[in-house]
Formats: sequence, structure tokens, C-alpha cells
Amino acid sequence: MPTVFVTGATGLIGANICRRLRERGDDVRALVRPGSESVPLRELGVALVEGDITDGASVLAAADGAEFVVHSAAVLGGASQDADEHARVNTGGLGHVLDAAETIGARRTVALGTTTYFDYTDRPLSEDSPLLDTPPGDPYSVSKRAAFVEVMRRAAAGLDACVVIPGGTFGPSPVPGRALEAPSYNLRILMALKGEIDSTVHFPIPWSYADDVAAVTVAALDRGQAGQKYLAFAHPEDVCSMAEFLNRAGELAGSAHRVRDITADLLADDPELQRQSGPSLVALASRTFPTPYYTDTVTRARFGHTPLRLDEALRRTLDWLEATRR
Repeated sequence: MPTVFVTGATGLIGANICRRLRERGDDVRALVRPGSESVPLRELGVALVEGDITDGASVLAAADGAEFVVHSAAVLGGASQDADEHARVNTGGLGHVLDAAETIGARRTVALGTTTYFDYTDRPLSEDSPLLDTPPGDPYSVSKRAAFVEVMRRAAAGLDACVVIPGGTFGPSPVPGRALEAPSYNLRILMALKGEIDSTVHFPIPWSYADDVAAVTVAALDRGQAGQKYLAFAHPEDVCSMAEFLNRAGELAGSAHRVRDITADLLADDPELQRQSGPSLVALASRTFPTPYYTDTVTRARFGHTPLRLDEALRRTLDWLEATRR
């Protein structure tokens, strides 16, 4: 069986990727930071190597001997964003992983991206969408865009590398603690069920069930093409705002609490609300989005993947959240 080197393995997406790889018999080696929640990965049979994505030497040491690479480590776009940290992890860390992949002669590298730096104002987001001429200026989007550009540059130069683009990702995880840390959508579901969230910034979100993202990522390892991006979303009909998403979870859970949308005009007039929301959400609230939001025909045709519908994904997530609270 091949050995797959995985970064970000304790994260929601990375942990599900590790689980899927181990279930089919692959050897998995994960780079984990000292003190991280790694016991569940060890119990899955993942070989753990301590190190940090910002240290090129430790990345190379952990990757040595692997045949495939999955890069899912990232600093997410929460309310408080440090530009230097995002650059070190999201851009610099990606560079270290690609350097390691080239050095060890990896057969294929799959990196995880995001949606915010693509141009889909007048047409649905797709596997062929170009980059925005003027990208959002928040640290998360800036650093992730630079990482995507670097993957495409390396692919054009001969590295077998492709990118999987998830949306708002939620769902069960083999590593529950990390999957419930801010700014995770799992945590927001719990907070909404407790009545601790009254409103959220309005913009459409293509939702992604974590196991579906893992399935697309593993398929990309097997059958992806260099320089291609793939979309790991639910269904176009399930695109909705965060408030709608949380309210659907509340309805399924039997909760009477409802969350309201904060529109762009309300956000523009309230500096404190902008600070609380964070630069990534403020940038998204001002964008114009197409209908339908996306088309993922290339991904589905190439991988034969059919994602869960949103309500079923939420039901499974609610069952898991209930189990983790016992």
C-alpha cells in the first residue's frame, strides 16, 4: 500500500482524509504540532511526526519516503486575522510542502484551497473559473490566493499537483476537539442551538460535508489531473446563508431559536459589527454572486462523486454532536 503524507491532519478535513485513507489500507503519515490533539489519529493507525508547517526542514523530514502528499493545513479566516501568520502558514507552509513533494518525487500532491479569490460574479463558479483581477484584501484570501497561484505555477513547471476547493465545511470528525474550535461551523451549530447566536452576516455559502470533501480529495489523489481544480460542495440547491444553514439545523434538532441575517447595508453602517465579523466576512458581504452559485460537472464526471444533500448531512452532524456531548 502507498504511503500518503498529510498536513493539517488534526483539522476537520484533514482528519476525515486520514480516516478514509486508513479505511482503504493506505499507510498515512501526519505532521502534527507538539501538544496537538493527535491521539485519535494514532488510534486510526496514522504515523505521527512532530513538526510545524512553517519549518521547511520538519516538513521534508516528515514527508520523506511518502509517495503521495495531501496538504490541508491552514489558518482559517476568523474574526481576528494576523497577516503575518496567514502568510507564514497558508502561503509559506504551502511552499514548504511543495518543496518537499518535489524533493521526494511524490507521484501526486493535492492541496486544499478556498473560493474567495475566484471570479464568479457574472457566471457560476466552476472548475474553470479564473482568478479575480482585484482579489479581496483580507489576510485569509490574500494568503490562500498566493498559495493557489503557487500550486498552479509548480504544476505548469512539471509537478503533478492539483487543488480541491471546499465550501463552508462541517460534519463529524475523528478528532472532535479541533472540529469544535472557533471559527468552525460545527461550533456555530452548537451555539445556535443554545441560543448564543442571534445574527450572522448574509452572503450565500456553498456548504460542504467534511466526509464529502475527504472523498473528493482521495479521488483526486487517485484520478486527479495536474493543474486542475475540483469543487467539493454539496448541491447547488443547498447554497444558503449562514443564518439559513443554522436555522435548518435548528429545525432538524427541534430548537425554536432562530438566527437572522445581517445584510451588507447594515454591516456597512456599523464599524463594531464589522470588527466582530472579521475582514473575510465583511469582504464576502459586499460581493455579488451568481445564480446558480456554481456548477461542478467536471468534478462529478471525473470522480463519479455524489455528495450528501444538506439536510441529511446536518442530521448526521447533529447525531455526532449529540454523541460528543455525552
